[in-house]
Amino acid sequence: MIRFKLTFDKDAEQDWLNGLCAQGWAMTGFFAGLYTFTPCQPGEFIYQVDLLPGEGVRAWRSGEYMDFMEETGVEVVQRWFRWVYLRRRAADGPFQIYTDVDSQIQMYRRIRKMFLWVFALECCCSLGVIPGAVLNDGVLIRCAIALFAMLLIAIARVIWRCTCIIQELERQK
Repeated sequence: MIRFKLTFDKDAEQDWLNGLCAQGWAMTGFFAGLYTFTPCQPGEFIYQVDLLPGEGVRAWRSGEYMDFMEETGVEVVQRWFRWVYLRRRAADGPFQIYTDVDSQIQMYRRIRKMFLWVFALECCCSLGVIPGAVLNDGVLIRCAIALFAMLLIAIARVIWRCTCIIQELERQK
């Protein structure tokens, strides 16, 4: 089965993957919003989604990370830029990558920082569209502006949500 889903929310994506697995569908691949699933025993796997350390879309020491995960019995299902999709058999017990508050804060800071970088890039790209919108009256230009605006809003929501989660985790310390 192939499903298309665009989400910028790591937690919602993770919950969605675990929900589909509970229904008997194991994720086996991902590319640009297209997820590939194969049948499995309901609840056979527990999925986690992580953002590798790095800058922009480039990951640092990803080989070490992947090797470590596989040594601990975690299967690396897919890597897409800095995002990595992991799973472990539910029979092996609970699976959570970040168990302490400090590491969770660091992870959400990485996500926020990456989306701040994407937000800045998106703003620069949209600056190229605005002069065309002022000079032209075309429907295509209006559609492009609407698309840029929707993307900026979606990215801003992720940044805001990560900030809220970080603040809540810091209160828990």
